[in-house]
Amino acid sequence: MTQAELQGLYETRLARARSETEVWGTRSRRVSNLRGLAFLVLAGALIALLLGEQPILTGGLAFVAMVAFFAFIAWHGRVLAREDAAGRAAAVNEDAALRVSGRFRELAEDGRRFQALEHPYADDLDLFGRGSLYQRIAVAHTRFGEDALARFLTDPAPPETIERRQHAVRALTPELDLRQRFEALSFAVASGDRPEKDKKRPVPDPARLIEWAESREGVSSDALTSWGARIVPLVTLTGFVLWTRGSQPFVLLAALFAQFYLLFRASVSCTRAFNACSSTEGAFRSYGPMLRVVEELALDAPLLAELKARLLASGSSPSSAMSRLERVLGWFELRHNGLVYPFVNLVTLWDVHCTLALERWRETVRDAIADWFRVLGEVEALSSFAGLSHDEPEFAFPEVRTDGPFFVAEALAHPLIAPDRRVANDVSLETKGTALLVTGSNMSGKSTLLRAMGLAAVLAFAGAPVCARRLRIAPLTLRTSVRVTDSLERGVSHFYAEVKKLGAVIEASRADKPVFFLLDEILHGTNSRERQIGARWLLAELLERGAVGAVSTHDEELCRLTPALMSRVTLVHFRETVADGKMTFDYRLREGPVQAGNALRVMQLAGLDVPLS
Repeated sequence: MTQAELQGLYETRLARARSETEVWGTRSRRVSNLRGLAFLVLAGALIALLLGEQPILTGGLAFVAMVAFFAFIAWHGRVLAREDAAGRAAAVNEDAALRVSGRFRELAEDGRRFQALEHPYADDLDLFGRGSLYQRIAVAHTRFGEDALARFLTDPAPPETIERRQHAVRALTPELDLRQRFEALSFAVASGDRPEKDKKRPVPDPARLIEWAESREGVSSDALTSWGARIVPLVTLTGFVLWTRGSQPFVLLAALFAQFYLLFRASVSCTRAFNACSSTEGAFRSYGPMLRVVEELALDAPLLAELKARLLASGSSPSSAMSRLERVLGWFELRHNGLVYPFVNLVTLWDVHCTLALERWRETVRDAIADWFRVLGEVEALSSFAGLSHDEPEFAFPEVRTDGPFFVAEALAHPLIAPDRRVANDVSLETKGTALLVTGSNMSGKSTLLRAMGLAAVLAFAGAPVCARRLRIAPLTLRTSVRVTDSLERGVSHFYAEVKKLGAVIEASRADKPVFFLLDEILHGTNSRERQIGARWLLAELLERGAVGAVSTHDEELCRLTPALMSRVTLVHFRETVADGKMTFDYRLREGPVQAGNALRVMQLAGLDVPLS
């Protein structure tokens, strides 16, 4: 499928989802009006009953109106769920259309919260943040999904795990409806409306729910409150009936006072349970359907079967457990009705009964719930890789083998560059202790090549497809020095920051696992003589320790290495073409060193009248 066909596919789905959102939105407004009308009838009937006006008729009308009111609440909830589902489906396809059109930088999910992590190559390779690999591929919207995807990208897996992930991704790739339904369920949105593109959607964080579910404190551990909630409302009802028949209201008032005390006594536990299970941060209504999708997976992939088995290990259905939670929370939502809630809560101890129901629910899930969310997170991460595989059919699944070449790529390109602008090159590092020395002028493509190699390794070790026709790679320790940032706050100069990064590369090369290094314009913060000496020593040390990788440079003197070192180094270069005062680049990798630089030409093109010689 071409990029234009993919764009058309997602735009068609987007238009259909938006149309469904409008239909359900109209129906929602109608049901809301009916619910309001039922409440007005209920309120009027109760007032008439209290005034003694035809008690049988008004009492019957109040009962019917109350039943209708709660029926409309339930109906409205179902309509809102359909409207929300259609809105989330629209959001999924809008995001997908942005990805295939090359506008993924407009997506809200960019993984910026992972940028603060100290990592040996994440910043150099643009794994997180605006315009990052994460932003390009992420269809994970739960907290555990985001964490799992970030972990896959930053923590290289062993070959056997990579193979299992690849099988799972291959199985998920053609299942577009399944993947989009799963992604739509993971959106933490309160309505079908699409959030503004420049604002991050709220991330569902189950931590509070898990902490509460694994605890044992609550209303059920307070015998006075739990038994009082069962008995006192009956006393209140009896007192009300006696009062309407002419008796003194002492029983009613005493019971109401007791209920007020019980509500106060249970308020902390009730609020904690409510906030843990139904707060805006939690957005737990979607988790039951998400769990059901994984429970019903029937794809031929061992890893997916294992994840499904983990969900069902407790012997009960997690999706059913979450559906029970949703039903309880549906009654708890009465808290949001400011007109009805205070009266109903005082008379029936509504909060206490809902909290007791929640605590009975947590007894059934306490030992398993944390792993449910971890499973969902891993499926979201695998689905992100499957989306990349679906939208980039030219990407290949790499061969990661301990007995193969270290890094051999055919038609390797940068995955964040649009397909119509990518330029692919072959890269070969067959044996231990070999390197590419990449020379070329400014803007010719040296840094892009190094990042393409690094991102290929990241995706390969994560179990994802890579931007190449074929990639064979060995298990390696990836280390980079491509982007160096000084820090005035910590008193670290640009040069010293680079030296520290290079020191980390050398330190990693002392381990048993071979290092895959990518170094861009090393030691350019010092004079030419010391730079050449330091760069040659650094390269020699890495090669002697069996590392493989690539070094880019403007400095042609770095190409004049010792014969022993030159036997391990392959010289390649990029070049530019100048015609009619314009400079162009073809980004093709060629053998040998570059013959001339372009710094003076760049200065002239910028309007500076610098001589060329």
